[in-house]
Amino acid sequence: MKRIAMAVILLGVVSLVLASPTVGAAAEEKAEVKPPADRVVVMYFHRTQRCPTCLRMGGYSEEAVVKGYPNEIKDRTVEFHYIDFQDAKNAALTKGYKIAGPALVVVKVVNDKPAEVRNLEEIWTKNRDKDVFLKYVRDNVTACQKPKPEAAPKS
Repeated sequence: MKRIAMAVILLGVVSLVLASPTVGAAAEEKAEVKPPADRVVVMYFHRTQRCPTCLRMGGYSEEAVVKGYPNEIKDRTVEFHYIDFQDAKNAALTKGYKIAGPALVVVKVVNDKPAEVRNLEEIWTKNRDKDVFLKYVRDNVTACQKPKPEAAPKS
């Protein structure tokens, strides 16, 4: 069951990356180029109609990623996507990440497979302080960029 869920998530991320434009210039060119096998994908899941708080959190999320990682956005080792979780075309992603409402999800992708998923639930308590919100998002993206330490061999 876990393998099926991971396969659904992987297919969703791959189809998302290939189907939707990346934030920034030359999105059309990037859609044709395969992203790096190791990357961090940040997805802001939102409703079709958004309230002012959700609009603010989406804007803050995009700013945290795009302004915080300009070189990584350019080389696609970090990506940011808006995803309407109520749109039927995003059903696989919504189901794979168990999205029931607006959410910010950071996925560490290793060898084109999701290796770590972080649902940044604290965005709801941090959205009134922009600096705190931006730092929270960037801390999580940065943590996903770092390789996991290898386990010490057992004696």
